[in-house]
Amino acid sequence: MVEYQDIVTFVNDYFRDYSRFAQDEETMPKMDRYWDEDIKVTAYFKLEGGEYPFHMPNRREWQDFLIKGHLTIWENLEPLDIMIDPVRMKTSSMLRVTKFDRKTDKQLFSLDGIGYYSLAGENADSLRITSLDFFTGDARTFAALYTME
Repeated sequence: MVEYQDIVTFVNDYFRDYSRFAQDEETMPKMDRYWDEDIKVTAYFKLEGGEYPFHMPNRREWQDFLIKGHLTIWENLEPLDIMIDPVRMKTSSMLRVTKFDRKTDKQLFSLDGIGYYSLAGENADSLRITSLDFFTGDARTFAALYTME
């Protein structure tokens, strides 16, 4: 059984590790423990030439998006508030997303966002994110720095 504190630990570890490992091809495999293979990701911002919202139907496409999208930038996710529902296996987080230039580490900007996460797992060791819906207040600025080459 998954307890409230199990989810708290999982979420805090996830945000720490996302900022350290989820934006580089070499370290991306460390994120496999967090995302279900069939994770459904919906991002409520529009990339140039893309659909709104855009969807990624599985972990491989999500990871490819993150790697390609962070070739010139990296971002730090700082949870400002976390809500947890262990009965429904859901969590949401108000986040401060700070983007940096990858070469200089110069801070480019900081925006707020909200992530809604559905979880699955029988115990703390098997917890996984099965869906993520991400919203940001200034979607145009947020999307502007992603490179999808």
